[in-house]
Amino acid sequence: MFDYNNYLQNNGSISLKKSLEIYNSIFKMLECQDDYLHELWNEIINSALTYFNMRINWNYFSLEEKQENDKLRTSYHNTFIINSNAFHKLAKQLELDTSWREKLGVSKNRKRWGDFSGYILCFENIKAR
Repeated sequence: MFDYNNYLQNNGSISLKKSLEIYNSIFKMLECQDDYLHELWNEIINSALTYFNMRINWNYFSLEEKQENDKLRTSYHNTFIINSNAFHKLAKQLELDTSWREKLGVSKNRKRWGDFSGYILCFENIKAR
């Protein structure tokens, strides 16, 4: 069973409300018609999908499967962070509001970033309705 309130007590957690605020800040930037910015956003979505597929399966892996897949999971997570950083860098060059990055925090807080990738997919899923 999952307890959201317990999760929020964890160091580096991120709330649904804060994630939505950050997501909406990013989405506002996408009003910019720069093709490369939109391409990078798609890369973020794709890397989040890849990472989260592994992360969800992690709940059901045996200890042996976790050991076999740990480096790959880390690689997927790194790709999401790299894509997010590239998106942020281009947005700064385009002089867009990049305050979302400060709200999310440093990428060294990997758990927070990983959780945010899941929130992105949640919001994208609901938006597609």
